[in-house]
This record gives sequence, structure tokens and C-alpha cells, in this order.
Amino acid sequence: MKSQERNYIADIERYFLGLAGKGLMLSARDYGFIRELGERSVSKEMVIKAIAYGFEEKRQRGAQKPRGLFNIKREVEEYLKDHLTEPEPQTDAAFARSSIIEQALKRLDRIIIEEKREDIREKYEKLRQRVRETDEMGSANIYKQFNSLWRGFVEDVFSGLSAERQKQITDSALSRLPEEAKLYDEDAKKRTLNAFRDEIVCETLGINNVFSMK
Repeated sequence: MKSQERNYIADIERYFLGLAGKGLMLSARDYGFIRELGERSVSKEMVIKAIAYGFEEKRQRGAQKPRGLFNIKREVEEYLKDHLTEPEPQTDAAFARSSIIEQALKRLDRIIIEEKREDIREKYEKLRQRVRETDEMGSANIYKQFNSLWRGFVEDVFSGLSAERQKQITDSALSRLPEEAKLYDEDAKKRTLNAFRDEIVCETLGINNVFSMK
């Protein structure tokens, strides 16, 4: 097992057990599910957020804390389905790429027309231009490009907020970090913190990921 895979599994395991409580161990089925997520290229940060969602869903239903990761597999998959854009099978890759980009541009056009906040609308317009430029970048994975564009957009929105608002959002993101985050290396901790920060920015400002909207 490569060290990267070991770290991926170990960090997710620590996070889950931190929420589930002491005295528990993951089963072979749980480890298999984590490996499956890794093979599907689901980021560690996204898995952690999906696990947090699963625990919250159980709590709201009055159910006991899950004793294994597989016990919240349905909730995890539900979260990933809502937050990840999956490619649709296409026979003509070039046509598919162009069609996907065109759909994203149409969604952005609708959002730009409806957005009343001038500063946010300008950032959507910049994002639209970047999406249009992406159409000229060849056959690289369009979904990875969209993910990068979206992260840049949210970072742009965050940077445009007042220093006080930025601090409030950062503090809120820090409060969402699990106790086990102190065990993460600095890069993993930063990426996890930024993932929560971006989520809070979108929640606070009512922004939806234009690349995963149905």
C-alpha cells in the first residue's frame, strides 16, 4: 500500500472514529468502502464532509451514532451525489466536452441575469469568461477544470468580503474542524479548512455550484 493511500485511509478513519466515539474499530467492509472512494478519486476533504453529513442526518432522525462507516454509506453516497459532478457517458469526446461547457455557460447566463448583487454578478461574469476560455484548452478532464474554476470563484468571492466578514467565516470554518485535525499535516489541515470555509461562504451568500446544479 502506498503511503498516500495509507494517509488517505488513516485520516478518514481518525475523523470517523473521532465522531463515533472511543472503543470502536473500523471493519474490513469499512476499509473497503474507503478504498473504493479513493479509487473513485473522491478527495479526503469531500469524504470528511460527507461523513459529517451522515452523522448529522442520523442525529436529526434520532438514530444512534453509527458504529461503522458502512452504516452511513447511504448518507455518504447521497452527499457525494449532490456535491460531485459525474461525467455522463458520451461517444464523441469532443462533442461531449463542448456540450458540457455550453450547458455551464447557459446556467451562468441565467445566474448573471438574476443576480442582484453587483459585486457578485461581476465575479460570475469573470467566471463565465474563464469557462469560455476553457473551451479552447483541449481535451483535459473538464470536470477537474470545472472544480478548479469553482474553487477560484469562491476564493474570489471570499477575498472580496470585508476583513471582519472574512474573520467570521474563517472562525466558523475552524469550529467545524474535528479534534483529530491536529493530527493532520499542515497541507491536509489547510485543504480541509478551506473546504469548510468555501462551504460556509456558499451557505452564507446563497451561492450554488454552477457546475453541479441540475
